[in-house]
Amino acid sequence: MIILIVFVVVACIDQITKAIILTQVPEDTGLYSPQHPKFFQITHQRNPGLVGGMFRERPTLRSVAPVLACLVLLYLFRHLDATSKLQSLAYGLIAGGALGNLIDRVRLGSVTDFLQFHFYFIPFNFPWKQFPSFNIADSAICTGVFFLIVSWWAAPPMEQSANEPAKEPAKNRKA
Repeated sequence: MIILIVFVVVACIDQITKAIILTQVPEDTGLYSPQHPKFFQITHQRNPGLVGGMFRERPTLRSVAPVLACLVLLYLFRHLDATSKLQSLAYGLIAGGALGNLIDRVRLGSVTDFLQFHFYFIPFNFPWKQFPSFNIADSAICTGVFFLIVSWWAAPPMEQSANEPAKEPAKNRKA
C-alpha cells in the first residue's frame, strides 16, 4: 500500500509542477545571468536526453534506456522485502519518478526540467558548476535509489531457508 500511495503522489506532484512550469515560465528562461548569478532558480528547460541531457544525439540509446530501467524496476519489485517500509517508500519514489518522466517523453517528446542550481561562488571550474536542470521525478528517483541502497546496507543478513539443508563447516567434511 505504501508503494502505491507514494507512486501516485510522486507522479501527480511531478506532473502538476511540470504543468505549472509549462504554462507560467517561458521555455529556455530563468538561467542565471553572469552579472547576477543565483544559487537556485526556477527555470524551464526541455531535456530530450537522459540524465543531465546526456545522449541527446543518440535516439536509440534514449529509447532503450527507459525500457531497461523499467526492467530493473520489475526485477527490484520481485526482490522487495515486503516488511521493509523503507524499501516500499524507495520503490514508490523510483516508480513514481519514472512514470512522471515517461509521461513527459511520450506526451511531449522530452522531459520538462525546472530546478536549477549554480555553484557560481566556487573559485575553481568543475564540469557541472551550473548543475543540469532537473525536476521532481528526478529528485524522487535519486532519493529512492539512495533509500534502497541504505535499506540493503542496513538490512540484517538473510537467514538460511528452512528448506535448505544445513551446511557443514569445511573442516568436518569428508573428501
